[in-house]
Amino acid sequence: MKGKWLISMLFALGLGLGWSTAWAQGNVIITPLGSAAGEFCGGDRALLFEDPTGVRVLIAPGRTVNGSGDSRLGALGSVHVVLIDHPHVDHIGDVFHTNCAGSASTAFAFPGEGNAPEIASVHKSAVLVGGELPDFFTQKIKNVSGVAPAGCPAAGLDNTFTVPRTSPCVGVIRGGTRTAVFTGQSTGVKITTIPAFHAAGASRIHVDELGDHDPGVPAGLTGYAGHETGYILRFTNGLSVLWTGDSGLIGDWETQAKFYKVNLAVVHGGDLFTMGPDEAAFAVNHLIKPKTVIPEHFNQVSTTGGTVNAGTRLERFISQVGGAKVVVPLSGVPISCNGGGHCAQ
Repeated sequence: MKGKWLISMLFALGLGLGWSTAWAQGNVIITPLGSAAGEFCGGDRALLFEDPTGVRVLIAPGRTVNGSGDSRLGALGSVHVVLIDHPHVDHIGDVFHTNCAGSASTAFAFPGEGNAPEIASVHKSAVLVGGELPDFFTQKIKNVSGVAPAGCPAAGLDNTFTVPRTSPCVGVIRGGTRTAVFTGQSTGVKITTIPAFHAAGASRIHVDELGDHDPGVPAGLTGYAGHETGYILRFTNGLSVLWTGDSGLIGDWETQAKFYKVNLAVVHGGDLFTMGPDEAAFAVNHLIKPKTVIPEHFNQVSTTGGTVNAGTRLERFISQVGGAKVVVPLSGVPISCNGGGHCAQ
């Protein structure tokens, strides 16, 4: 009995320290990269996934990752895949948030190109996107580095490519799947695009000028970037993640959850620009039915001291979720998930 108690204590201590060894061995580690350590803030979007094989996937660095040199990303070259579901400024990045409310900010090194292309360029990442974004990112990375990236390889029936890479690449996924395999490994992370209901126009700040004095698009319009997407991420330990993207409520998630055996959902529920908390909870309870859910894009200072603030959309969402475990993405606090979709901080 004493031995079991000791194991339990060590288990709890490991969680508290955010260990990625022992208990987390074989698990996927998800690190939220928000604007204030230990909090879930208004502009927080970015999640960094690390597969047990070593493949690291960054989604939506937006306004809370301080460019390619942000120490939370690790050494240069360690962000192997960058995913952007659409090129709105809060996902691709126009300014860096310096407080939790997002009311103070400073410019990135390449404000006109966006945060995500700069990260991909310097880390030599594979950018895997849907819609009309492949050409967009090809040009943006060229604007940063001076060299247009090649298309990402897609070998065999699983459309595989190997990471780490020696140069960035851009690959389109319009409903299909690509697989990122770490050098020396036999299996990899499968990345699939799925539909989302939103809008995907590129802001004028991120659209290149047509000439020396002409704006890239007329005032009041955005650059056409195709359709918004969500993602399915299937990791080598069995974890299957549905990232809803910025979307209204759509019934497709039920079919996708069944086909891809989804056990972790990342749902966007900030209202007006995405589902609201009521719709997001319905999607979790009745459509996706995951073991664990991570709320995203709630557009508020949702926590204080890591505790959910009363009267927030996040509190309203959590109060309605039944069955799934809710894990709030507190910036810098790792989330460890096993292959069955059971996650803990």
